[in-house]
Amino acid sequence: MVGVSMNIALTRRAMVWRMAATAILPAVASSPLAAAAPAEEAPLSPEEAATATLMYVAFPHPGLTSDFYAGVARTYLGEIADKPAMAEHRRGLDLLDGSYIAPFTDLPGVIQRAMVAKYDQEPFFKALLARGAELIYRDQKVWDLVGYEGSSVEYGGYIERGFNDIDWLPAEGGVQ
Repeated sequence: MVGVSMNIALTRRAMVWRMAATAILPAVASSPLAAAAPAEEAPLSPEEAATATLMYVAFPHPGLTSDFYAGVARTYLGEIADKPAMAEHRRGLDLLDGSYIAPFTDLPGVIQRAMVAKYDQEPFFKALLARGAELIYRDQKVWDLVGYEGSSVEYGGYIERGFNDIDWLPAEGGVQ
């Protein structure tokens, strides 16, 4: 769906989904990322907040703060600011905000994940996944969180560090 018309004919299923989502919005707390902006920095723009929320939905780590995701979002948006990818990213954020229920950042986590699942094959999301993974997982704070010990070169490789337990391979010269 490239262009969205304001005269949208809703199917019965779409109408029921929107009614259900509208009914549960007041009862469910909004995303923790949308609530607080970093204290030291300027408040997040709507584009930064939506990108930070999208990063959290794509790479959910409860041990990481909303400030961390906001920093990653600002870095990502800064990198694509003067590139054609920015227009594609904005189009993607418009798709996510196109639920007409509430902005993406204010939707409950369940609906955010459903929205992302709906648009996960869009070019903007694939670009965000590729660069977002690098921005998030190159941070050493995240290494501790996921149990990555860092490069093995300094320690002589992985074989002598507990990774020599490949018992599922057939024995040398034989079949298991």
